Amino acid sequence: MVIGITGGIGTGKSTILNILKEYGFIIAEADKIGHETMKKGQEAYLKIVEKFGNDILDSEDEIDRIKLGEIAFCQPDVLEQLNAIIHPAVKRRIRNIIESNTSKNIVVESAILFEAGVNEICDEVWYIYSDIDVRIKRLKESRGLSEEKIENIMGRQLREKEFEEKADATINNSSTIENTKSQIEKLLEFHKVLC
Repeated sequence: MVIGITGGIGTGKSTILNILKEYGFIIAEADKIGHETMKKGQEAYLKIVEKFGNDILDSEDEIDRIKLGEIAFCQPDVLEQLNAIIHPAVKRRIRNIIESNTSKNIVVESAILFEAGVNEICDEVWYIYSDIDVRIKRLKESRGLSEEKIENIMGRQLREKEFEEKADATINNSSTIENTKSQIEKLLEFHKVLC
């Protein structure tokens, strides 16, 4: 089974991944895979350098993601061009992980699962929900983000209703780890992943 995990920033997707790891799932994090595809010698690297020039490279000729982000995230059309390079490369890597692990259950995590089309290669998508005040508290404590920065990031992500409409199931991760684990176990039992 391939489960897609998605949700906004601060909803606790990494907690869900840790629980699923305990159940033997192979974890594929789209963000990490995206960073790998941008490394020197990897498939997205040359296309990105060709598109954005050598000014985005650091002293080791690796892509400086901060410099690239400063260019792309301020201009929607430029971000779209960058995503058109990275998203297909990430999707191909995830497909390879799935195809090379046919006997294993896999979880694919991405905050932009639907936007990148990664949901198409998942058997089911779970939306991870958390109350807004819980999310803000987590992000302030774990990442030291200001409320303004948090609101800015959240404003660029899908709304709760959009996630819920697109996903097959919703896990409420606002409460205790035990409560979250119980919801996951019910879903896995339903799909006969846990017997």
